[in-house]
Amino acid sequence: MEPDLEAGASPHAPTVSAKLVVLRLVGLLGLVMLTCVLLAAFMALLQSVNSKSDRYQILRVPTFSVDLAGFDGLDGRTLAPSLSPAFNLTLHGVSNHSSGPSSWVCQERGTVAVSYAGAVLAWGRVPGFCFGEHAHERAGMVALGAGVGLSDELRDRMESERRSRSAEVDVDIVLGWIAEESHYLKRLLSCRVKLDEPSPRPYPCKVLVSYPW
Repeated sequence: MEPDLEAGASPHAPTVSAKLVVLRLVGLLGLVMLTCVLLAAFMALLQSVNSKSDRYQILRVPTFSVDLAGFDGLDGRTLAPSLSPAFNLTLHGVSNHSSGPSSWVCQERGTVAVSYAGAVLAWGRVPGFCFGEHAHERAGMVALGAGVGLSDELRDRMESERRSRSAEVDVDIVLGWIAEESHYLKRLLSCRVKLDEPSPRPYPCKVLVSYPW
């Protein structure tokens, strides 16, 4: 009589397919655990970046605007081929934060440039000033140009816009800040100001760049 192989097998012995399923489950469990570890590390890194971003956000609270107190060198019925304009400007900064003196920021050095349709007309420096809690600071600026040449097209355009009192110039300001923990920040402001239409309020500025340096 031939031996009954099936009768001699243990009913509890796992088959080859069962062992393969177990190995796959173990591998899947390991993959899930690795994914969880990587996700936790990513969340910790993201929280650290957000924390630094929040700290710099405090320093970006001040909002800025510009007043044009007066200008010279663009008068006359016909503009000369070479111009030497001067612009008397006032930079306004308003801080609404209330984080205490430790969050004060001081503008140490800065530059200003006035341009028309992309052509730079005048340039100058921004004096230093500091922001405290709920502060409204003002800084006078003078931008001067010497021997600035404009194309015939731009001169004709400016003359036409000034007759209709719609001429505008761009005021671009670069500020350098010394803030808490000795961080040095740079900020680029872009403002647009009308030449011949007085405004009861300063013209708002957009913050184009704000980053630690």
